[in-house]
Amino acid sequence: IFGGGKAELNIVKIRRRKSMEEGIDDEENEEVSEEESDEFGIDIFACPPGKKISNLAMLSGGERSLTSLALLFAIISHNPPPFAVLDEVEAALDEANSRRFSKMLQELSDHTQFIAITHNRQTMEQASLLYGVTMGADGVSQLLSIRLDQIGEGGKLAVK
Repeated sequence: IFGGGKAELNIVKIRRRKSMEEGIDDEENEEVSEEESDEFGIDIFACPPGKKISNLAMLSGGERSLTSLALLFAIISHNPPPFAVLDEVEAALDEANSRRFSKMLQELSDHTQFIAITHNRQTMEQASLLYGVTMGADGVSQLLSIRLDQIGEGGKLAVK
């Protein structure tokens, strides 16, 4: 996703202690036993090319965002859902990373319909259909629905 670098995803066992009250008598209620339970999580390591990173906290906000999107897109590519809603997920990305995000979105859209809530131009350029709200000079909000294949020269709607 970063055009090189290194990444790992590991399953880790997390030990948590739970305290449970046992018994019905007052004497037994005073005694609390601790029971260990195992839970599983994931450990993510990502290192963009040219950087020496030891943990995710050392990545920039955009790099962390792109790393989490890479995990999300890996899950989607492995088991594609019919649709996915993404709400401002690329807000922390710069222009170059927004292009990478848009390219991944385009590749995955063969099997999944994406509904992206965004202000990012790169993401909107990849869309085939845009819905939005705009306000004219008169201060009245207006709903828009635009198929991008209808846009002609100079940004005008092409009538077919």
